[in-house]
Amino acid sequence: MMTLIGRNLSPYTRRVAIAMTMLDVPHAREYLSVTADPERGLEINPVGRVPALQLEDGDTLIESSAILDYLMDLVGPAKSLIPPHGKARRDCLQLMAIASGVLDKSVNAIYEARRRPAEKIHEPWRQHLLRQATGGLNALEQRPQNPWLQGERLTMADITTAVTVTFLQAMLPEVIGSGLYPKLHDLTARAEALPAFQAHKLETP
Repeated sequence: MMTLIGRNLSPYTRRVAIAMTMLDVPHAREYLSVTADPERGLEINPVGRVPALQLEDGDTLIESSAILDYLMDLVGPAKSLIPPHGKARRDCLQLMAIASGVLDKSVNAIYEARRRPAEKIHEPWRQHLLRQATGGLNALEQRPQNPWLQGERLTMADITTAVTVTFLQAMLPEVIGSGLYPKLHDLTARAEALPAFQAHKLETP
């Protein structure tokens, strides 16, 4: 059986966990914090990050985008949460890129504020990161929903977006306040009510 390594505090790990549950891919979990156990992090990934996916043949895949690509290939196009070809695939990948970009910039802004001594925080840089994250959120908010970002079927674009919004609600609420981005809040509420999301709730630090 495959083993997914990483905590659901990591939105990157969480989106993989949700996808694996939705795809009915059997797997075990190792709830690793690379902050608490950096040596184990380096054992599973040369750059010490999660998620990682240990395969049954002994190989280990790293980075959520690569893991998701493997999983979609594993289950085949009929079950895949990423459309297999054409404009639908291109749109899904672009929406995923925007949402994961929001995550990247938001995580960097969080680290800038919380991992540095107060006298070394570079506030102009943190604000720049937040502007980049806000740009991505604005782009996602403008996307029509019917009821999901790509129509009637939920895709990895929706999973990645909802995981991002939930993470921001917990970690950067000033960026994603209740009066902002009503469509994204609605999409996230619908996604978070699904059994796969409920099975892998966001952990708090």
